[in-house]
Amino acid sequence: LKLRPHPHRRPWSEVALLLRGAMDENELRKVFAKFDTDSSGSIDESELQDAMRMLGIKVSDTSAKKCLKLVDTDSNGTIEWPEFKAFFGKVSDAEGIKCLLSSSNQRFFEYKQKVETDASFAKTFAIPPFGPKPKLLNTYHDDQIEEVVWISDTLLATGSLDGEVKIWDRTNLGGMIPKPIKSFKADSSLYTMAASSDGARVVTGLEDGKVVEWSVVDGVATTMYRGHDAAVFSSKFRPDDACFASGNKVGRICQHDVNVAEPVLSWKAHEGIINSVDYEKSAGQLLCTASSDSTVKVSDTRLVGEDSTGMVVEIEDAAASEKVFRALWRNEREIVSCGDDYCTKRWDLRNLRDGPVCSYFGHVSPVRALELSPCGRFIVTGTTTGSVRLWLVDEQGLVSEKLAAAQKFHEEDIGRRDEVVKKCQNGEAFEITELKSLSAEAEKSQVELDRLKKIKSNHDVMPYTQATIALESPSMSISSVAWRDLPDGTSCLAFGAYDQKVRLFNLKADAYYVVKTPKEK
Repeated sequence: LKLRPHPHRRPWSEVALLLRGAMDENELRKVFAKFDTDSSGSIDESELQDAMRMLGIKVSDTSAKKCLKLVDTDSNGTIEWPEFKAFFGKVSDAEGIKCLLSSSNQRFFEYKQKVETDASFAKTFAIPPFGPKPKLLNTYHDDQIEEVVWISDTLLATGSLDGEVKIWDRTNLGGMIPKPIKSFKADSSLYTMAASSDGARVVTGLEDGKVVEWSVVDGVATTMYRGHDAAVFSSKFRPDDACFASGNKVGRICQHDVNVAEPVLSWKAHEGIINSVDYEKSAGQLLCTASSDSTVKVSDTRLVGEDSTGMVVEIEDAAASEKVFRALWRNEREIVSCGDDYCTKRWDLRNLRDGPVCSYFGHVSPVRALELSPCGRFIVTGTTTGSVRLWLVDEQGLVSEKLAAAQKFHEEDIGRRDEVVKKCQNGEAFEITELKSLSAEAEKSQVELDRLKKIKSNHDVMPYTQATIALESPSMSISSVAWRDLPDGTSCLAFGAYDQKVRLFNLKADAYYVVKTPKEK
């Protein structure tokens, strides 16, 4: 079989010359003419993106569009020869692309680039200790698990691409083949699932664009919701359970009243797949969405109308121009997101200009799954290569808090010791054992103070957080994670993976709410 060369593909030797900047102007003009297929003397956006790909420049669509906006200096929507020439001077390699990204995003682009090109780079980050062993649940789904959600303290739901939802009792998983207490199946592949806070119902988003509500008690479909004309990839109930939101493949959001089949709101929010939706918990009016178009957006549902998307905040390039897989509210001011740039980030919506307030480094593959503990102090993440880690959300804030407390305790210890020393100097009666005891306490608090100062100094030098613990996981993609705080003070974390299994971890998260001195090199 003889393969034809692509009509617009350049020979590799010529591409190499171009990317090294060694091609002369005449040759570059020939390249320009090659892609100016309609001989208009200009190249439009799609033609230039094709040129970039065919010339071997690996860049996401979002990054390419951002580059185009910068290159199209006369803002006429097309690229003329002078602009084309300047373009390849700027984006002929990864360094050029990095320079075109905002300064706050450069380090994330660089982080991913180093992970992919430098085999020793991962050693920069300490491997966290492993946490407790998991209980393994083989769900026997016929395809990969897409979602896991808690129904109650004991009941867990798993949803799979095979279209089936299974309800499990985590306290009764014995036997060679554990059986779900209930199961129900849709007639299309399941991409997303959400449970109401009372555990009475779940909604499933399907490949065919349907959204179906199911009764958990009866295991039957109760409502078929309309409004989507493309596959539904994300869903979430509002905190009051009166409504839920869902996002689809082409960037459209629908908000449904649970009692009405037609959407009460519908709007185009993104240019790509909406991978997650999440309501702010205090009032339930603000909706946070994460998309494959690399943005995170916050919409006020009270402002959505025919002429308004209700968008009040936009985080551009939330994953360094890559896909954003999850974005969750931590509180009314902060959002945590993860994505294709191997990073997790925490954003303060009051100050987005300087980028994320904290970054969580250490993963070496896209971070697809993300969950926050109900208290908001912990993050748990899962990647496409099966890495699972637990993080302190605000380790830097915790260090500052503990440092201030340690300073106060040390000053009090010094004060009590000095009072006894003063008695000695004035010839007053004192107990030598008391002086020794107070001196020992002052020395101990000094050691703790120095330890925390060292941690604070390290954080000031490298403004990112590393994982507290790692959790045992498969070498396959983690698709979903669900966190449940239990009445006995422990938490149960459930991870769904592409191996059709769920791993359940019981741990006491507060035991990890500590700060540790960095390991000496």
